Amino acid sequence: MSSLASPMSNYLLEYYEKAKNREIIIGQELMAVIEGLVKDLSDPRYVYDEKPGNLRIDFIEKFCRHTKSPFNGKPFILELWEKTILQVAYGFKFKATGLRRFNEVVLLVARKNGKTTFVAGIDLAEFFLSRGGVDIVCASNTNDQASILFDEINNMREQSRALSKPSRSRKNIYHIYSPKTKNKIKKLSAQSRNLDGYNIEVGCIDEVHQMTDSKVYDAIKQSQSTKKQPLIFIITTEGNVVGGFLEKKLEYCRKIIKGEINDERLLPWLYTQDSEKEIYASEQSWQKSNPSLGTVKMYSYLEDIMNKAKNDLSTRLTMLCKDFNIKQLESGSWLTFDDLNNEEKYELKDLSDNYAIGGVDLSSTTDLTAAVLVVIKNGKKYVIPHFFMPSEVIEKRKEEDNVPYDIWVKRGLLTLTEGSQNDFTKVTEWFKDMVYDYGVRPLWVGYDPWNSRYWVNEMKDSGFDMEEVRQGVFSLSEPMKQLEADLKNHIVVYDDNPILKWCLANTQAKVDINGNIQPCKLNSKYKRIDGAVALIIAYTILNRHKIEYENMMS
Repeated sequence: MSSLASPMSNYLLEYYEKAKNREIIIGQELMAVIEGLVKDLSDPRYVYDEKPGNLRIDFIEKFCRHTKSPFNGKPFILELWEKTILQVAYGFKFKATGLRRFNEVVLLVARKNGKTTFVAGIDLAEFFLSRGGVDIVCASNTNDQASILFDEINNMREQSRALSKPSRSRKNIYHIYSPKTKNKIKKLSAQSRNLDGYNIEVGCIDEVHQMTDSKVYDAIKQSQSTKKQPLIFIITTEGNVVGGFLEKKLEYCRKIIKGEINDERLLPWLYTQDSEKEIYASEQSWQKSNPSLGTVKMYSYLEDIMNKAKNDLSTRLTMLCKDFNIKQLESGSWLTFDDLNNEEKYELKDLSDNYAIGGVDLSSTTDLTAAVLVVIKNGKKYVIPHFFMPSEVIEKRKEEDNVPYDIWVKRGLLTLTEGSQNDFTKVTEWFKDMVYDYGVRPLWVGYDPWNSRYWVNEMKDSGFDMEEVRQGVFSLSEPMKQLEADLKNHIVVYDDNPILKWCLANTQAKVDINGNIQPCKLNSKYKRIDGAVALIIAYTILNRHKIEYENMMS
């Protein structure tokens, strides 16, 4: 059991030395961050002050107690990794101003490593140590999840006679508050009616993996605009939401780690594996995503779940995602996340003056309409996708599908058509714009004949060569298998388009008795797959005209 923090303790250096000597096993991403921080200790722009972090460490270890079995009632003694995060987050300051360097911490850690308890301790420390009139927020995606964190904070408060004295803290149906300092701890979620009007000094967002957008994060960030030293802790496990808040945040963090982005205000702290293979090859590697393994989380738990995962796909996917922070898709998905994920970007101007293959999946009034162009260049297949939706249904679809259609509109990825039904003329206009503005000319455009007669005539009148593709295993099986192989080989470059990525993630392969496949929706009527279908249709046309296309491009 640890003793209270010494004012002279430098947990960053201690953690670094133990990681370097492999007394502690961490992944390459976290090691890169820690090495950078150790280097920053001698950077003249910064000073490193252990006291603010140690103050919070001492408070947590002295006053906070565990509330859940098997540790219920025992003092909350922080692990070395937790002490290091607190000391780093609060300790680095700009030498010129004396203000805290980091205003955001992103902690990715596998489940059952004491994550929620750690957040609760941080919030209580801020509540009792902060000056008066401060709002501290415990936030999550849903009211229920935010309540789990809020209840943990309150239970921890009530465990301590010193903290729960009525003169120091009280709880009502809305928040925990201090009669003396007027500090408050409040709940916040994406379901909250009002996300404005807060005065947040420190915000802790728990389990962001289900968030499809950033509105909770934005509400906290905006409320801190007048603060000199604001701080947000984002603490979560991995998830399976494609194109959601966590995916974008982790993508940003990894660009910082790789040196592609310079952001000295965000501290990424990612407990991740270096590969999936190492999980099965070495028990030692499990600590990379489970820093509390052996103290809070038991090896026996992971051994048991790994045995079950050998014979159960659903258990395996959940285990990889939640116990090892390897992003997965839902059980039954046609592709894995690694298969479909390609973050390579391109500029449309670089695809100018090229022949292409087109594919379109026209929608009913409720679905997306998807159009794609495929250009083969330098051994890769560049996909230019675009999507369409009726303007009057977008808010309803946003709620039903739980995806940020409005953001996609603002980014120019989705075109709204007037009224409650899709106007397919907009699709024709898009194809014409691609020809006239960029010189990307489709030699053939594939389409499903359902509900398409007048649109096909319009496209033909505009000079496009249209080819019918009926949906079924006979037409789509081989093209779908070819697309699968190309995605796995990462030669399909779709500009990291979040709508197409979401559609691919929602696609299931329906298999007949002969092993033929065709696309279908995954588990729910709200899982749109239109982009995937349009791409498979384009592949169908490519297979029909492969030699002709190659001759045209040579």
